[in-house]
Amino acid sequence: MMRGSKFLFQFIRGSIAVAIILCCLGFYDEGRCAEPSVKVAVLQEEQAIFAAAKVYLDAEVRRDLPTVYACLAPSSVYCATHNYEAFLAEANASPVRIVGYKIIRIAHIRDNEDLKSFPKVEKFAHVEVDIVVFYKDTKEKGDINFGFTFVKEMGKWYKG
Repeated sequence: MMRGSKFLFQFIRGSIAVAIILCCLGFYDEGRCAEPSVKVAVLQEEQAIFAAAKVYLDAEVRRDLPTVYACLAPSSVYCATHNYEAFLAEANASPVRIVGYKIIRIAHIRDNEDLKSFPKVEKFAHVEVDIVVFYKDTKEKGDINFGFTFVKEMGKWYKG
């Protein structure tokens, strides 16, 4: 009996170790094997969002206003109410400048479940960013943790 119990204990301990390793590698999902193609699709989506956020934030830092405006979602309320000239006037009047940033994480990637309100949006994502802002009027700098919404329209990610 003692010998069988020892074998059973080692078997269980080994099974738990394998489950922990698989979980850490991302192949084990609540007791089921996760579809590798789903994980690859999520990773590709995260990379696309990261790239879109980087283009937008780099343009903000460079004050490349044509690129900043091009990064805005075409179907956004902002673009519906502000043409490029209005955007330029508003951007130039603002004393706030983004002078640095670090993308912290991309989270909450989800399908648009409200097509009535957002008919052109396929997906939403939250991009958490630590930004460094400079206030032209007071000559002060500040660090801010900010959450940007990004949306996917016609297969492309934009700042929402």
